[in-house]
Amino acid sequence: MTNKKLHVAVLAVAMTVLLSACNDEGTEARVVPPPPPAVTKVVSFGDSLSDVGTYNPTTADADPTNDTPTGLTFSTKPGMTWNALVAIHFGQPLRPNRQVRFGVVGNGGEILELGGLGYAEGGARIEEDAPNGGVVMRTIPNVGTVPVQMATSRSIRSQIDAYLAEHGNTIDSQTLVLIQGGANDFFAFLGQVAQDPSLAGTAPAVIAATATAMVNQISRLKAAGANRIIYANLPDLGLTPQFRATPLAGLATQITDAYNAAVADALNALGVHIFDTAGFLRQVVQSPASFGFTNVTTPACTSLTDPSDPTSLSALVCLPTTLVAPGADLTYLFADAVHPTAGAHTVWGQQVIAAFPTP
Repeated sequence: MTNKKLHVAVLAVAMTVLLSACNDEGTEARVVPPPPPAVTKVVSFGDSLSDVGTYNPTTADADPTNDTPTGLTFSTKPGMTWNALVAIHFGQPLRPNRQVRFGVVGNGGEILELGGLGYAEGGARIEEDAPNGGVVMRTIPNVGTVPVQMATSRSIRSQIDAYLAEHGNTIDSQTLVLIQGGANDFFAFLGQVAQDPSLAGTAPAVIAATATAMVNQISRLKAAGANRIIYANLPDLGLTPQFRATPLAGLATQITDAYNAAVADALNALGVHIFDTAGFLRQVVQSPASFGFTNVTTPACTSLTDPSDPTSLSALVCLPTTLVAPGADLTYLFADAVHPTAGAHTVWGQQVIAAFPTP
């Protein structure tokens, strides 16, 4: 073979190898996974930490001029809950599924069906509904003892029942599900322990049963087709103003850790995203200034009924006029004994979005 022919042959082989390499690289470039489909729906289940406005206490009195058309959140006003902020991030604002208008049944007190995808309700336990549909008997001066609508408190199980019944028992792949809960179950238990300290020994059984209940409800969502689920675990109850300075603080933290660990073990196997709310809360308490807070131990609000009685304080009726100081709704961590302020919800929502920008 002449030098010229050898040169041409070598060049041909080189071009073949080069073209082959280019084709391989091109093939690899074309195999990049496509972005996940857009989130077209956000649905939320849980308790007061995720309630976007189920309760309307402004209708409780006889003065219609102070009534608001919408329900209120369990936080400082104005502001939004963490899940509402996450929903807006994905372009899907959350509205309450129902509204509870406080008052005498048949005379203003009622439950309105609104049809929104915010199913979370203040007071909700995981599997136990409030008795009698939230109607209680109250004695009212000059009226007598009458049934009063004060809540609905559908359990998380009943919230999911309602969603599935209203949406064909399926959850499509473009639906993002936000869910949290368990605090009200443990509040009930800790209240019993406060009355009878010997009940503390039953905590492991209570924790196991409560964790099983939460996992069962999330498993139902998975079985219905949900593959985009963000579960926000239980905040450290021992760090809340309700417990932090009491003999129950240590037990409240132990319950939080054991419950979160038990639920996480099961949800990891199901492929569910978990946001560590307890870890986030501990970071804020350890370094408040880095999150923009000046107070992480006492409530930002005072009671409308009795400022000297902290047990009468509820974030549901925490208004700008009932703040302990101007701007406390943004610089305090807690609105009342257990609920976050609007500032805290904002940071919480931002943290969830940062952790799961495309769930």
